[in-house]
Amino acid sequence: MTRRVAPILFVVAVLVGGGPVAAENPTAAPAPAFNADVRPIFQAYCTECHGEAAKPKAGLDLRLRRLVLKGGESGPAIVAGMPRESLLLKRVTSGEMPPGKKKLSATQIEMLQRWVAAGAPVETTEPESLATGFTITDADRGYWAFQPIVRPPMAGAYLSDPAIANPIDRFLLAKLKAADLTFAPPADRTTLIRRVSFDLTGLPPAPEEIDHFVHDRSPDAYEKLIERLLSSPHYGERWGRHWLDVAGYADSEGGLPADPVRTNAWKYRDYVVRSFNSDKPFDQFICEQFAGDEMVKTPYAHLPPADLDKFIATGFLPLAPDPTGGAG
Repeated sequence: MTRRVAPILFVVAVLVGGGPVAAENPTAAPAPAFNADVRPIFQAYCTECHGEAAKPKAGLDLRLRRLVLKGGESGPAIVAGMPRESLLLKRVTSGEMPPGKKKLSATQIEMLQRWVAAGAPVETTEPESLATGFTITDADRGYWAFQPIVRPPMAGAYLSDPAIANPIDRFLLAKLKAADLTFAPPADRTTLIRRVSFDLTGLPPAPEEIDHFVHDRSPDAYEKLIERLLSSPHYGERWGRHWLDVAGYADSEGGLPADPVRTNAWKYRDYVVRSFNSDKPFDQFICEQFAGDEMVKTPYAHLPPADLDKFIATGFLPLAPDPTGGAG
């Protein structure tokens, strides 16, 4: 969690992931596809019996699109383009399948209906055969989250523009140029220290801090200012709040009018603040919150602060509103 990039990464994550993407045709959603939309439903509800077993029940294998069309002992599972004639849809709509209490949601059933109505499309050429048991296909391996992390090429425009101070400026300037705009002139030092201080700590600079920065003519004056603010305990308090918002942190249970107090929730809050202030690596920060208790060796008595923090980090897991109360 490199401090210098934490604010930038947070803003980029919010901008990139924070809103819906408009379809080209707002009146018609794209047809579901087998690998992306349908097979995950089958994997969650069906293929343990109808595909992964050495002998699929009723001879029905739902792991590939062509096998769904082929069907089993009762005939084709679906009729492409004809959802009302598709046996599989009749079974899941009636609640007959899957057996037990775990049923498909209305949204999932609607997804299957749209897929069949669109002709049951599939994105890629399917393999000739599948091994018995749980199978990882090429489509699974191609999922975006499993791809190697690469550094994308930088935009080549405006390399020599004097306004470019860092790589991000190249992307910003490209958008501004397209609108016949350019960067605003550099801020004066009084404005700059106020902006930086509010950004990194949420607090205004003291008058003496402004005066010192304005009159500091050393070439690294700005860098020294940034380092001082990043070293402030208020940095973690300011930027830790963004993570606490994402995690759903609250000091009470929620869900009921009584709203019982979570007496120890503050320990997780302080853990987050400490993590930001210590510049903890982001992968470690995530692992501790999901499985910190598994990262500590027994015995658990007299734990050093670093190991105790790993236990406290798992306070992330029960942060959702809990109407049963009393979680502490």
